[in-house]
Amino acid sequence: MTAKNTGSPSESNSSMSFIKKHLLLIVGGAAGIIVTLFVMNTLFDGSMEKMTGTTDWQNILLVNALVGACIFLFVVELRRQAIRVLLTVVVALLLGFLVTFIFNLDSAERFGAGEFRVQVVSEAEPTDNDDVDLEYNKRRGGEFNKPNVVAPVSEIAWTFAGRAGDSVSLLAYAKNRRSEVDLLVELRDEAGAVLAAATSATETQVDETFDDLVSVKDAVIEGFELPADGLYTLYSRPEDIATETVLSEALGQSRLAFEALLLGPIERVNRWGVWIQDAITLILLGMSFAIVFRAQQFSLGAEGQLYFGALVSGIIALNSPHVPGIILIPFIILASGTAGFIYGLIPGALKAYLGANELVSTLMLNVVATRFFEMVLNFQLKPPDAGYVASAKFTSNAVLPVIVDKTQVTIAVLLLVIVVFLSWLLIRRTPLGYEIRIIGSNLRFADYGGVNTKRTIMLVMAIGGIVAGLAGMHLANGIHRQLILNISFNLAFEGVVVALLARLNVLVVPFTGLLYAYLRAGAQFMERDANVSFEVVRMIQAIIILLITAEALVTFFQARQKRADIDEEGHAVAALDAADDS
Repeated sequence: MTAKNTGSPSESNSSMSFIKKHLLLIVGGAAGIIVTLFVMNTLFDGSMEKMTGTTDWQNILLVNALVGACIFLFVVELRRQAIRVLLTVVVALLLGFLVTFIFNLDSAERFGAGEFRVQVVSEAEPTDNDDVDLEYNKRRGGEFNKPNVVAPVSEIAWTFAGRAGDSVSLLAYAKNRRSEVDLLVELRDEAGAVLAAATSATETQVDETFDDLVSVKDAVIEGFELPADGLYTLYSRPEDIATETVLSEALGQSRLAFEALLLGPIERVNRWGVWIQDAITLILLGMSFAIVFRAQQFSLGAEGQLYFGALVSGIIALNSPHVPGIILIPFIILASGTAGFIYGLIPGALKAYLGANELVSTLMLNVVATRFFEMVLNFQLKPPDAGYVASAKFTSNAVLPVIVDKTQVTIAVLLLVIVVFLSWLLIRRTPLGYEIRIIGSNLRFADYGGVNTKRTIMLVMAIGGIVAGLAGMHLANGIHRQLILNISFNLAFEGVVVALLARLNVLVVPFTGLLYAYLRAGAQFMERDANVSFEVVRMIQAIIILLITAEALVTFFQARQKRADIDEEGHAVAALDAADDS
């Protein structure tokens, strides 16, 4: 008797789908928790006592929990694409490591250059001879392969006089521990024949026998008995650098550089603060671009909107020294968002009603905004006695309150949470968001479906302007706490990268903003801690950005081409129908 199967295929598929959905939530939650704990552990060296003894540690934990939540959203929203993004990041970092390794291949050259000293040590009486370069027990030195010199010294051959039976020790050593030059030394007779040679020193010679030696890389010929009276030569130069030394040094320096890149931003609370405050601005800018791009409007106006938001918030701050912060701060937030809204509305109206290209109009309006900002700052807001172009410092009531001591991590974190939630609500749960998505999918279909595309395009650019204006307010009232020239340092255009990395998903933008800000902060510490030149750091950043964004750009343009093909096919069908009717 066979068992009867009461479950239908649809029920089985439903169960599998339920398991997969919850498995994704579990993986995302676990990833977020692990990252949160790792960051907290690294910040406080795994010490609970050190953590609880730190001012505002609860707020640090809160912010890191939000970082974990961003990772959770990244996994849940992108699903399998999240793995592809992470693999792309790993490949980009490996390629960056390779570039760093190549540029560090000259790191071993420090063993072939530097200040040095030589000496002939002997208990015998020195021979009087004015034509020699050295005398017993007297030092002489110089610098091997000094950079930026027309004829650098690469070797020396200095003479000294000696008698038969004199016991001499020849030393060639670095001047001090700052010089890492690795030397060899030879004793030569008058005919140039090598009587003795050495490339290193023993630990006993360094620690006990000769006080002037710095390390075992110094070269010592100890206790050589001269065979005859006459002139002898002390020859010295840096040792030839072995290939394995070159590779080992390059690998070691590259490892230190990448430790600074990958762990530098979370080594200390003040460094962590640099990462978070930079991420807040980048996330706001990424949100601004993501909202606009969802409607397939390639607007680059966030730079100008940022400047107007910063200018308006700065003017209000400078003219409200006695207004309580609890009233002033919300008003500044509202005013900066309104300024961004109005300045975003202009290119939206130009595109919707005059057909102006949004790329050209927003770039030109960016120039107008930055120059207007500079004019007002220079001629109206700069104090007469200021030594540089900047406004006065804002009073404490106009500055965003700090939530982590000794950093510039402010309540903008909470504002950012609200912005992300409202942006998601707008895109996913409102009629306007539906219209934005329809226009982004197919503008002609939206027209045919009765969507007021002109109004929606104008509004979406203006809404993106609100978020960009808030980014300007954050820079002015949260970071710099005054108005300065070049307040954004072209940071707005890096928001495009953040938006594309997130596949224009507003819930993924916080993760990509954190990732990109982490790379920016890590690059600073890589340059500072590992002595990697600024050009190399920027090159590594560029490679990582290009590789990460390549896939998103390909997908973006493929989608546009697909929509264009559909439109052309629709026109062809309409033409055939018209021909048939005629």
